[in-house]
Amino acid sequence: MLLRFFRINDPYRLLAIFILLLLIALGFFIDPVATTLAELKAFVLGEALNSGKSLYTQVHTGQAPLTAWLFGWLELMFGRSLTARHVLAFLLIFIQGAYFAILLINNKAQSESTYLPAFLFGVVCFFSFDMLALSPELIASSLLLLALNNLFKEVEFRVQRDDTLLLLGFYLGIASQFVFTYVVFLPGTLLILGIFTRLSVRKALLLIFGFVFPHLVLLAAYYFNGKLELLWTHYYTSVAWFAENQLTLASMLWLSAIPISYFFFSLIMLNREARLTKYQSQLLQIMFLWLLIAIIEIIVAGNMAPHRVITYAPPLAYFISHYILLVRRKWLAELLLWGFAGGIVTVAYLARYNKLDKIDYQKLFVKTVNDTPKHKRILVLDEQWGYFENNKLATGFYEWKVSEPYFREMEYFQNVVLIDKAFANDLPELIIDPHQVMPGVFERIPALAKLYQKQGSNYYLTSSAKPITH
Repeated sequence: MLLRFFRINDPYRLLAIFILLLLIALGFFIDPVATTLAELKAFVLGEALNSGKSLYTQVHTGQAPLTAWLFGWLELMFGRSLTARHVLAFLLIFIQGAYFAILLINNKAQSESTYLPAFLFGVVCFFSFDMLALSPELIASSLLLLALNNLFKEVEFRVQRDDTLLLLGFYLGIASQFVFTYVVFLPGTLLILGIFTRLSVRKALLLIFGFVFPHLVLLAAYYFNGKLELLWTHYYTSVAWFAENQLTLASMLWLSAIPISYFFFSLIMLNREARLTKYQSQLLQIMFLWLLIAIIEIIVAGNMAPHRVITYAPPLAYFISHYILLVRRKWLAELLLWGFAGGIVTVAYLARYNKLDKIDYQKLFVKTVNDTPKHKRILVLDEQWGYFENNKLATGFYEWKVSEPYFREMEYFQNVVLIDKAFANDLPELIIDPHQVMPGVFERIPALAKLYQKQGSNYYLTSSAKPITH
């Protein structure tokens, strides 16, 4: 019954998909989980940018520029409200699913014009609770879908235009300014074009220029402000490749066992039963290569978490919908669809309530710090984000791996000046210093030492302290 409903090419079917996806996600809205580490970091960065500090020059982070500014806008509009962000994420997932289904219909990628891929896309996107986070990966994946649409157009020989390649590169370039490791999709796209089109040097350069253009604009903006070095060291060279995973591979495999199983069955069925045109066969191969590129991105970038694999959703929805539509026995196809949707939702909710021992979400959450002062402006010279649950960042030294060289290399005069200005502009009430780097700072800036009193490894602003003046 459900499959027959989605097989009809009627845009009003999207309304039913919206309602079904809302019902699936309703439990996550009614009983939300605690703030994740990624969400807390987004709060802190957004607050820092909205306090009048500029990215990379006064807020020291390796976060991608469009992501950082997005966090600032969200904090400006919603504060620390998770509900507002989750609602926006849900709407974006639905829009992406609808767009993907329309993309397949317009490009005649399947033998039937159906909105089933939109439903499957949405279901795949709810295989874990943190997919509802308004993450940079979710935003960037929207741009990858736009790029995929242009890639399909370029492969179809009747529609080869220069602006198609330029826009394809541009979408990939903008996506990489949300998630820098998405640069992997550029060589992947060049490879796909080299296999399925007559890729000339001129066309390759058009694609590369489209990709590079948004980065050139960013570099030019910082160059004319005399801050190019900070942009380069903070953003472009501080990207962590092969970073530690937030979820183990075993946990991810257990969490995604159902979509993975369906995907492999889809490959077997499509290889044996599908009767596709040459163009549809090319698109099928492109979607397979697109999935491989997404897998490579996760491998080389690391930092694996459920919300990071949003790039897997389009290929999985494409292959699994193909598989289900090929099943000749209607009752079996219907059963497969219900099993897919019901299985993913069941696993997602069991994992959310810690009922599956094989899935460990521990690293996704903030490690709470006991006896933390509240409602203060603080500086944490470490990666202990739990201090920010009830406090705000002072000075702009947001990310320890980026800020650490400034505090450890006090023999460089420019580091002394930078720290002195940061404290003068935004004096922290509390300094968390587990690595004891502040004595070296106080030695170089004696006026600063007079403002703080040491208690354990931390430094508290004295009640008689006055802001530093120059």
